[in-house]
Amino acid sequence: MGLFNRKEGGIMDAIRCDEKDFLIWKWRPAGQDVNSTKKENVIRSGSSLSVRPGQAAVFLYQNTSGEYDIIKGPYNGTLKTENLPILASIVGAAFAGGTPYPAEVYFFNLAKNMEIPFTIPYFRVVPAEPEFKAYDVEIAIKGTVAFEVSSQPEFIKYLFEAWGGSNTTLEELNQKMKALVTQEIKQIVTNAPKDTGIFVMHMNSLIGEMGQYILARIQQNIANRFGVLATSVIISDIRYDEESDSYQRIKRVTEEQAHRFNLENEKNALLAYEIQRQTMQVDANVRNTMVQREAEIQLEHQADMLSRMRQEAQYAQHAQTQSAAIQANLESQSANLDAHTINRQSDVMKEGMQNLGKMSGMNLGTGQMNPVGMMTGMAMGASVAGQMGNMLNKMGESMTATPQRPQQGTPATPPPLPNQASYYLALNGQQFGPYDMAALQQLVQNGQINAKTQAWTEGMPSWVEMGNIPQLAVLFAQSTNIPTPPPIPR
Repeated sequence: MGLFNRKEGGIMDAIRCDEKDFLIWKWRPAGQDVNSTKKENVIRSGSSLSVRPGQAAVFLYQNTSGEYDIIKGPYNGTLKTENLPILASIVGAAFAGGTPYPAEVYFFNLAKNMEIPFTIPYFRVVPAEPEFKAYDVEIAIKGTVAFEVSSQPEFIKYLFEAWGGSNTTLEELNQKMKALVTQEIKQIVTNAPKDTGIFVMHMNSLIGEMGQYILARIQQNIANRFGVLATSVIISDIRYDEESDSYQRIKRVTEEQAHRFNLENEKNALLAYEIQRQTMQVDANVRNTMVQREAEIQLEHQADMLSRMRQEAQYAQHAQTQSAAIQANLESQSANLDAHTINRQSDVMKEGMQNLGKMSGMNLGTGQMNPVGMMTGMAMGASVAGQMGNMLNKMGESMTATPQRPQQGTPATPPPLPNQASYYLALNGQQFGPYDMAALQQLVQNGQINAKTQAWTEGMPSWVEMGNIPQLAVLFAQSTNIPTPPPIPR
């Protein structure tokens, strides 16, 4: 399809925009004013299109109910039926190829971060707090609004609706926007205390938040009115009329409130500190009580253990003494029994000897010496003499032999020697004893004392560990071989 206007004819056009200060610029042939010729409404095949960076060319199709295409720069090319970067489906459907192609071309300035400075002189702002509503404050604001022209379809629509397709410069946009911006910002700041709860005296310390607050409320209105996108609102200064009576009154009241607030904060801080201190004291008392109770329980346990050790040692010593007495009694009874047996055997032998003498004089009816009786008496005498010798030998052995331990029952411990030393023990800071060697051996076997236990006896200059006393060290060397004693009968 050739985009050629047969009625207009002429050389091909160069479609481009060389303007410096523009927001919207409608293309027309060189040297022609806008809307002065039909050529600006008809694009011919073979014309060149040049779109600079930061620009956008918008093709508006007059016979397609406002359809348009956007070509963003940079772009350079020749417009032909085959390569038109327009809506090919619309072109083909509208003209079926080979017919003239009516279209208007608009150039938009896509420059980023264009700014409009604004200064709003003093205006009245009424605080939202009930106690300050009688005092209005005079405020002046200074800042800038940054904006850009967006190539998004909805903003292209906004631009056409806002400017009606006429040429518009950035200066014209600034003048019209500045009036709206000033009016909008003044209204937004006036209502800010009521809408946000911001205290009017705090606005100058919240200029960043105030800029975001204003931007959110003017962005859509600026897009609808001017077809541009507001990107930021920078508040550089919010100033109060400090000479006014209202400002001075609010300042005095707020300073008094701040002073009372500080006093209240100090009071609360002191109260919190006192509560914390008391809590820490209570915690310390509780901990001390718990530690003291644990110490008391430990001391009670140690005292009970020492009492049991003392009772067991006394019982062991008593049992040893009883065992020694029983052994001595048994040995005495055995000796008496041996003596009685010897006496009884002596009596029997004596009677035998007497009878033996009678046998030698036994009358055989011959009235002579009885040789048979004599020989019989001699044999019996020899037998009796032998028995007497054996008996005396046994008695001598029983008297000289070492007493034997009983074969059954618990091994008996001999009574302590008269000159055997007795030792005192130091356990947990307390003194116990005295204990003889047998009692000490029993305590070692029961695990109640060890080689580190302190001991003392007469003649020693100071307390010494039992393992360092030669007389007591043997108890620990032999303790591993001594069998565990039977349980104490209940």
